[in-house]
Amino acid sequence: MSGGLPATALACLGTDQEVNLAGLPREPTIVNLWAQWCAPCREEAPFLREGLAELDGVNFVGVNYNDPKLDWAVEFAGLVGWIYPHVIDQDKTLQSQLRVPGLPTTYFVSEDGSIAGVHAGPFESTAQLRELASEYLGVE
Repeated sequence: MSGGLPATALACLGTDQEVNLAGLPREPTIVNLWAQWCAPCREEAPFLREGLAELDGVNFVGVNYNDPKLDWAVEFAGLVGWIYPHVIDQDKTLQSQLRVPGLPTTYFVSEDGSIAGVHAGPFESTAQLRELASEYLGVE
């Protein structure tokens, strides 16, 4: 793949701060688009939590996508133990910019800021997440 994340400022989930996706630190980053109403997103949640603990040197960013009830999204993120930052894309701004195929979708962003790979659909295990991080980002 070519290109990187769009220069789109999105509000942080649960706060009034904004994050520009193109301005994320130049480190291997996994960006996961999810919604609390999405059953496959709920199924992969533990694998993302475990992946954060197992993948040293990799940043994680969640994008709450088109979720009408943000208080439920905040509660869900807390219940599943996600301790990495999340931003909100309530207006589906990323749909046209990244051609999001559906939820969940995960983007693997390399150190140079380019999108190295995309995984559409839920992760079936933490091992699968690790394998894709190794393939796309060169991390173990």
